[in-house]
Amino acid sequence: MKKLIISHGDKGGVGKSIFAMLAVDYALHRKMPVAVVEGDVKIGDVGKRYDGVPNVSTLRLDLDKSGRDAENAITTLFRHLEESESEIVVMNSPANAKKALDSNAEIIVPVARDLGFEICVGWMVGIEESSAVMAVESIICDMADRKIAVVNRHESEYDPDFFWFTNPKYKDTWVNSGGFCGEIPDLASRVAAKLKEHQGVPLAALANNNSPLHIVDRQVIKNWLRKAWVNAVVPLVEEGEGS
Repeated sequence: MKKLIISHGDKGGVGKSIFAMLAVDYALHRKMPVAVVEGDVKIGDVGKRYDGVPNVSTLRLDLDKSGRDAENAITTLFRHLEESESEIVVMNSPANAKKALDSNAEIIVPVARDLGFEICVGWMVGIEESSAVMAVESIICDMADRKIAVVNRHESEYDPDFFWFTNPKYKDTWVNSGGFCGEIPDLASRVAAKLKEHQGVPLAALANNNSPLHIVDRQVIKNWLRKAWVNAVVPLVEEGEGS
């Protein structure tokens, strides 16, 4: 089944872009053509990474909209998807994306399903209480076919720093509603800096034998990718996986 993977979270800096990249790279690893929807046009780091990459098409669409402007953006998106042949679509959302996504969930969900897509939402959990609250209040998360709440360990390696863990009622509500939980492991800062230096290159390509990086950097990236895919992406997109 075709999949619309939405990287959501409604806060800036929680890892939406890196989750979207991980999802794109996983699809490429599985030899699947991917359509990238770069909804955060002000930063645009996901679109920049995959511009010109074989088997990836990119649509830049400002989703930092509300009201009729948001509805127009969603209309443009689905016109594009209806004409696209990609079976995997990865959408990178901007901060405050609920203005466009949650407000238009009753358009997004039925149209996506009519186009044959399963809706898969990755909610990036921030440290603050508001992020935990919004996770369980998100309409698009509630209506999705599959959803996963993902902790980005770049935020903190310590569970007590996250309201999500210290006050588990929201996490429990999420799990009881059918949601998965996962995390993206932290990546050594010097290696992460190398990723940022090399745009226009998939993450996995920086870990292979043709990578311009040092061998040790390649291995660190390879190990990180494997753990991130298993813990954050596979449960969302592969049937029967997750916990």
